[in-house]
Amino acid sequence: ADIDKTVDLGRWPTTQLLNAGDTTALVPFSLRLEGCPPGSVAILFTGTPASDTNLLALDDPAMAQTVAIELRNSDRSRLALGAASPTEEVDANGNVTLNFFANYRALASGVRPGVAKADAIFMINYN
Repeated sequence: ADIDKTVDLGRWPTTQLLNAGDTTALVPFSLRLEGCPPGSVAILFTGTPASDTNLLALDDPAMAQTVAIELRNSDRSRLALGAASPTEEVDANGNVTLNFFANYRALASGVRPGVAKADAIFMINYN
C-alpha cells in the first residue's frame, strides 16, 4: 500500500510555462490501497492552495507566485484541491488502485528557473 508517494514532474524549460494557463506534460501516478472495507473509495488531496485555490502551491514562495501543481483524475479532468476523486470499487481482496495525473501550471507569465516542489496530503473516503 502507498503511505508516502513521491511524484517527479520532471525538469522543464521556462519556455514551457510562458503564459498563465500553460502546462507541462501530464505525469501519471497511482495510489494502491490494501485492506479496505467492501464498497468504493475516493481520494481527497489537501495542501497549501495556490492563488488559484483549485491548485497546489509550491513550497518556495517566490516560485509559488507564478507556478502551481495541478492534480487530475484518471480521465485527465482537473481534480481540485479539497475535492473528492471519482470512486473506485474495492476488489474482493480489499485492494484498490486509484490512478491520477499531475502537472505544473503557470499562474502568470515571468516563470523563473528554480525548484518547484510541493507536499499534498491524501485522505481516503470509504463509501
